This record gives sequence, structure tokens and C-alpha cells, in this order.
Amino acid sequence: MANTDQDLIDDLQMRIAFLEQNQDELNDILTRQQAQITVMERALRHLNSRINEVGNSSIKGSDEESPPPHY
Repeated sequence: MANTDQDLIDDLQMRIAFLEQNQDELNDILTRQQAQITVMERALRHLNSRINEVGNSSIKGSDEESPPPHY
């Protein structure tokens, strides 16, 4: 069963339409993910600034900490 030139052209046009739709969907997903990353980066910067405000003075270093009871 040989395909005519028109059948081949129709098949290629359908494949191109499918690829364009996939590209649009992937672009939408990528845009949403970038927005989420931006929100998470802001939250991380905020948390880092809060940690710096509190300071590390309440956390003892390993040389100041006594060993756990099981040692």
C-alpha cells in the first residue's frame, strides 16, 4: 500500500501540529516552574536573613559540645 504525496504531506502536517502543541505545553510548564523557583528563592533569602538576625550564638560548636551519653 503506497502512500501518496498528499498522504505524506498530511502526516507531516499532523506531526508538526503535535510538536507545536507539545512545545507550547512545555513552555507553559517551564514558565510556571520559573515562577515557583523565584518564590522559593525569595523565601530562602528571607530565611537566611532571619537566621543571621538570630545569630549562631545559641548553637555551640563541636569543640564546646559535650559528647553524647553513649560515648
